[in-house]
Parts: sequence; structure tokens; C-alpha cells
Amino acid sequence: MKRIFLSAACGLLLSFSMAAPARQAWVEGAVRQPGAIALGAGARFADVLLVAGPTGEAYPLGAAVLRPSELAAQRRMKAGLQYDLDALAAAQLPGRVASQVAPLRTWLETLPVTGRVRIDMDPRRLELDRFSNRPAADGDRFVYPRRPHTIRVVGAVAGHCELVHVPLREAADYLRDCAPADSADRDWIYAIQPDGEVQRLGIGAWNRSEGHSLAPGALLYVPLDERAIGDVAPGFNVGMAAFLATQHLPAEAP
Repeated sequence: MKRIFLSAACGLLLSFSMAAPARQAWVEGAVRQPGAIALGAGARFADVLLVAGPTGEAYPLGAAVLRPSELAAQRRMKAGLQYDLDALAAAQLPGRVASQVAPLRTWLETLPVTGRVRIDMDPRRLELDRFSNRPAADGDRFVYPRRPHTIRVVGAVAGHCELVHVPLREAADYLRDCAPADSADRDWIYAIQPDGEVQRLGIGAWNRSEGHSLAPGALLYVPLDERAIGDVAPGFNVGMAAFLATQHLPAEAP
């Protein structure tokens, strides 16, 4: 678009280009065309992904779209978790639980705010899902990792573990190889699948959830004992699992 201005001082007509700056998304990882992709009018997620072209090595279940528009809400989510941990640190908790609060606070500090939204990242299926196939926005980032071969166990454990993924192994059975700390809840765990789906699973003798295996690249979050923290931070574990679901696999294996 051009606008015409009249200069009273010299009587000249000056023409200035007022074209809108180019809009673009970014794609990285196992795709044929990584880097910046220009967004035409009406471009949607599937349009970007079909141009980028995920390769045969891409792992769509672990792929992610990261949106600048989601960052503010996720910063608030992280700040709320930090507030809860500070409140737990100041509370009179049993020693076994109190000792886990500081390490969790330190670890939370290292987790980035990503802007991830959960959608099906298979381009062809996305084309058919109008709700998930949202309009693409300037600055959107699409990440296609390669298929990993491990899962991670985090949270109320003596040390975070990276374990070899075993097909069809029950989620709770990974705790045999990464023992929960004394501060852990004995009845529940949270499985965060690589696409961001969160599942709350029973692990007690009375509530054991059967038939829940993990996909490669999943996270298993071992929560703090709900009975011990419920009066101070009743929503902490649910919120922590939700925030972990905003994390994503890296474009390239570390």
C-alpha cells in the first residue's frame, strides 16, 4: 500500500511504501525444508507443514507447535507453581516432603516457557481437523524431532532418570527402575505423553490403572504426597503435570 503526502515547504508529492512486513513461521528438525516459511493470507498450520515436509525420520507424536501468543499464560502458570513451592517451603511439612521442595524449585527454574499448544502434527490429518488446523501466526515455531528411544521419570524421585523405552510396558512399572523418594505420593503418578496428553494413573493396590503404556519420549511425573501438601498447595501436582505437558522433545537429539 502507498500513501501520498504533500510537502508544503517544497510543493512536492512524496510517495512512501507502506507495505506490511512479511509474516513468517519457523520450522526445524526432521523436515525437508527447515527454516523460515512465508505465511500467505489465510495460511493455516497444515499449509506450513505441507511446505516444510516432515521426513520419514520425523516423529509426529512428539512434534510441537510453539506460539508466541501462549507465552504470557504459560509464564503465569510457571509463576503459580513457583509460588506454591515457596508456600510449601515456608509450611510445617513432614521432613520427608520438605526435603524435596527445594530440589523441585531448582528444577522448575530450568524448564522453559515454550508456548506449546497441543494439536495433531500429522499434516494430512490436520487438514481434515478444522478446529486444530488453526490460522498460522507470525512467529509460530514448528518442531519435528526424530523418534527417541527413552522415557524420563521426574518429580519426587531420588534423581531424575532416563530409561530405555520398552514397548507396551506399563507406565507404573518404570518406577521399579527409578524409585520414588519418600516424599512421593504412593497412590498416583502422571504420564505426560510426547504429544502433551496428560494421564493421571493409579499405582496403589486399590486403584492400579492397567493398560497404560508410555510412548517413546514420554515423561512420568511422580507427584509430591497429596496428603502432605493438600492444605497448602492442593493444585500443585495437577498444575505441574500441565506445565510439563508444555515442554517438548528437542529438534535434534541431545
